Amino acid sequence: MSLKVLIVDDEAPARSEMRYLLNKIKNVEVLGEAITAGEALKLLKAVKYDIVFLDINMPGMSGIEMAQEIKKMTHQPAIIFTTAYSQFAVDAFELDAVDYLVKPISKKRLLAAISRINETQVRQIEPSADEGEQKQMERIPVTRQSKTILLLPKEIYYIESQGEYTIIHSQRGRFISSIRLKDFQEKLSSKSFFRVHRSFVVNLDYVKELISLYGGLCMLRLTDEKATEVPVSRRQARELKYFLGMK
Repeated sequence: MSLKVLIVDDEAPARSEMRYLLNKIKNVEVLGEAITAGEALKLLKAVKYDIVFLDINMPGMSGIEMAQEIKKMTHQPAIIFTTAYSQFAVDAFELDAVDYLVKPISKKRLLAAISRINETQVRQIEPSADEGEQKQMERIPVTRQSKTILLLPKEIYYIESQGEYTIIHSQRGRFISSIRLKDFQEKLSSKSFFRVHRSFVVNLDYVKELISLYGGLCMLRLTDEKATEVPVSRRQARELKYFLGMK
């Protein structure tokens, strides 16, 4: 069972460092990030996270205040506070926090915090015949100008990898996400989304044409307003054609 994680911190370097550490831990999935407590609470209402790594000092609502709001929710994820200061520890543990991590956080200390989360504190996932469907992403949280937008997978044309981030091209515009392309590939429906290149995952529902190129390469032309052309690697071209029933 993978633990689904939300990182809440108003500092981008802190979020990146936490994601980097968590990505090295087995059975832990970082599914979302939030800059403010308000944004994070919206995400918690849309997705059932198992753990929230919560900074205390944030603009607007503090981490302590946000934890108080989480305690009012039907689904209550485990809370692990992260902060550069130690004076809030008593308040944190009064809110039944699993742990209190003082920055900079080491991988060893992070592992110890996660190990304290027992089975009664996380959402149980019962295996079933359609377990794969349960793991598919129903909503994709993205941010724009401090607002959280929940995209439907069917609204996405394609997703492009750009270094540590991904760019989501959709009917509702272009969004930058910290979710890796590999994670999108695993969580989006395999019936509609296909990784055509190491840098691109495409929603095949929006493919208008497949254009064959020299040397076994090909290009997909989409039905979006820009008639975007997405490259297909030689390695993936044969599998894609087979997937589309062309071979």
